Amino acid sequence: MSVEDRIYEELIKLVRIPSVTGSDGEVEIARHIYDSLKKERYFMEHPGHLDMVPGPDGHRRSVVALVRSSLNVPDTVLFIGHLDVVGAEVYGDLADKAFDPEALMQVMASRPMDGQARADLESGNWIFGRGVMDMKCGVALELDLLKEFARDPSLFGVNVVVALVFDEEGSSQGMISALPFLVDLAEREGLSFISAINTEPTDAGLPGASGPGYFLSTMGKTLVMTYVIGKEAHGGSYFGGLSASLLQDFIDLEIEARPELRDVLGASVTLPPFVLNRQCRQKEMYSVSIPHLSMAYFNVFTVARTPGDVLGLFKEAAARGAKRALDYIDATYKEMKNFGYAGAAKERGHVSIIDFAELRRQAARNYPGDFERAEREMALKLKSSGKDLREQGIALVEWEMSWRDEKEPAVIIGFLPPFMPHRSSYGRTKAELRFGRAVKATVSYAENVFGRPLMECPAFGGLCDLSYIGCEIDKGERQTLKENTPGWGIIYDLPFDLMEKLNMPIINLGPLGRGAHTWLERLERDYALGELPQLLRQFLILLGSGL
Repeated sequence: MSVEDRIYEELIKLVRIPSVTGSDGEVEIARHIYDSLKKERYFMEHPGHLDMVPGPDGHRRSVVALVRSSLNVPDTVLFIGHLDVVGAEVYGDLADKAFDPEALMQVMASRPMDGQARADLESGNWIFGRGVMDMKCGVALELDLLKEFARDPSLFGVNVVVALVFDEEGSSQGMISALPFLVDLAEREGLSFISAINTEPTDAGLPGASGPGYFLSTMGKTLVMTYVIGKEAHGGSYFGGLSASLLQDFIDLEIEARPELRDVLGASVTLPPFVLNRQCRQKEMYSVSIPHLSMAYFNVFTVARTPGDVLGLFKEAAARGAKRALDYIDATYKEMKNFGYAGAAKERGHVSIIDFAELRRQAARNYPGDFERAEREMALKLKSSGKDLREQGIALVEWEMSWRDEKEPAVIIGFLPPFMPHRSSYGRTKAELRFGRAVKATVSYAENVFGRPLMECPAFGGLCDLSYIGCEIDKGERQTLKENTPGWGIIYDLPFDLMEKLNMPIINLGPLGRGAHTWLERLERDYALGELPQLLRQFLILLGSGL
């Protein structure tokens, strides 16, 4: 069987397992891969080189495998990939076929779709289905390379570790829970990691990419909460209160899609922040009351900004938004008076802007008892509730709000999970320089052998688990993050010390695809199954050559 046919066969097997984030499919696919690798003679002879690493829920597991080079070297390359996919609801009545590419493509021809998708479908060179590009193809590529190396450990002058994790589409609990295992594996086996390779599709990192490319950095993500406390009032006394919803409106306008809030590093430019969720809190049933509590959280991409930078930007934006809201209410009140409104006199009012760390200090001062113990018990209770991680953090904020210094309107700014640090490989160390030479040689190989130019792309914009391989955040910024994330250490945590131990150059070199997370998700076959396997193989050879 040819390499292309072999990878295609494995890809179809993987896609047919509906490993939607949080589902039993995540468990099934890990077991499938583990059982497949366990049959290889290498792992029969070295059973300690193949493991299933449990996550925090004790149910889902990651698969980690090591193949040592017969050259007995410490240098090791780490491949990572994720086993989970997003759901198939967007396929509508085709959802039952979304995980079977061959069956899906047979019925898609009769469905309306955009011109590019139609051309791709009719070309015969594109494979459609949930997860084909994001990222079952990358997983199939890594597994095939690992098995080839296991059958001939003299192939490469480096060792290879493959870590295939769950929950990447969620909160990256798979990658985070695998970090202690990877650090222990390196210490136990005497491994020295020289590079991390991810095989996410190019289009996921640079939507609309015209050809194959590679990424030497990945964007980070900070999830920022604005919790707005207004002033209660009956709707008939509207101007006697202050709507938290209105306040949130003006704050949103100071933040969402604002070009000046983009982040920039070299050629990498992020999208500006945008709202992922917004709610009126504590108003589940109908009443003619002004909503006095509102919460929103924003996605903030980063390539250079620190948590402290982001916190400062949001506090400034919240202050501007609050002022605009108060100005608007004052102007509206005056206009209503001109129209003959005879309601009670209105005072200007004031809105405080504080971060979560300050809220916590106020609560600690005012709580009638052992605050730290009570806070810990509340965080543990929330952790065991099974609620969404974001909801757990928000609930802890609401618990601590009861002991604020003032009961006046305020905006509380803080962070919610997950936090994804930005990472880069820009030739600052000897390891990165060596790595860079291997990258350049691989690019030349692609052009010389396939006539295929590989584009160096800006930072990977689709977010990926490379964020947790290494750490570029200093201790002061880590402290800012911890102090302003509700329930840090219980509800959510990051092992920064372990991440530091895995500092290494990173690259994403993956297949071509289109339509990630849509019903038209598809994979370009020729490059993914024909050329890319050879490029990954050549890259390993170059890394092992010492250059």
